[in-house]
Amino acid sequence: MKYLLILTFLISSLFSYEQSDLDKLLKSNDCQECDLKGANLSNRDLSNANLSGSDLSDANLSKAILVRTNMWGTNLTNANFTDTNARLSNLTAADIINIKCENTIFKSATFYNTNFENVKCKNLSIWSAKFLETSFENTDFKNAGAAYSSFTDVDFSELNIEGAIFWNAKITDSIVKKEDCIHLKKEEAILKNVECE
Repeated sequence: MKYLLILTFLISSLFSYEQSDLDKLLKSNDCQECDLKGANLSNRDLSNANLSGSDLSDANLSKAILVRTNMWGTNLTNANFTDTNARLSNLTAADIINIKCENTIFKSATFYNTNFENVKCKNLSIWSAKFLETSFENTDFKNAGAAYSSFTDVDFSELNIEGAIFWNAKITDSIVKKEDCIHLKKEEAILKNVECE
């Protein structure tokens, strides 16, 4: 029984946040390199917060307001972004893996050297978002709103953009599937130095 309790404690500690880090965030709106694994931040207004370098894996950010929030280098593996407003947020060098992203707003967000993996978004808004050297693996942006967004040095091979709105979006120095090139041209996206495979 004693070993079972120790094992339970060790497992729970692997998936739990540091209370002092959560208190710091809620008090100061500044929590860099914090341990917020599994923290419940749903419905919180974290506008202009500084979360750079923090571990937000398994965190519940549903219905949170993350407008102009700095999430540079954050770990967002398995985070819940359902109904979240992350407009104008900085997600440079973030790991966005297996997140839930239904009705998520990333308008004018920055995704430089960001890693998307196993992500399927429904009703995603990335209008005017900036993607630079962003990697996509098994990522679905089907029917997303992506007008005026920009993609530079991006490989679209594992990114599904079927039915997405790309009006006036700028695609530069990127690799795009042949069928996606046709779709982007129909959407009146601006393609420059794009390799259509």
